[in-house]
Amino acid sequence: MSFSPDAFAEALSVFATHERMDPLMLLCKLTEESGELAEAVLVQRGYKPHKTLPADASIDEAADVLLCLLLVLSRLYPERSPAELATQLAERIDSKLARYVARQPMAQPEH
Repeated sequence: MSFSPDAFAEALSVFATHERMDPLMLLCKLTEESGELAEAVLVQRGYKPHKTLPADASIDEAADVLLCLLLVLSRLYPERSPAELATQLAERIDSKLARYVARQPMAQPEH
């Protein structure tokens, strides 16, 4: 499986031009967004019946978390171009995904 760096390159290019928060502030923002994702999942799974959120709230919050992660990377490695950083991230994802798949038990054939 090969993850395309194009998925990140455009967002990293925008962040390289516009975003100026420092990495520590972005980690705080990431924590906030992760909490919002956790709450959306809890609501979606029925653990917070007193709350209501849109049907795709978990997807929206996951997107916020991913964008915050990209922001952190863009601030930690300002000397790297968005394309270079996106390529490195995609390579790491490919490697980690391959290791994850290799550790999974083989599916049993259905009878």
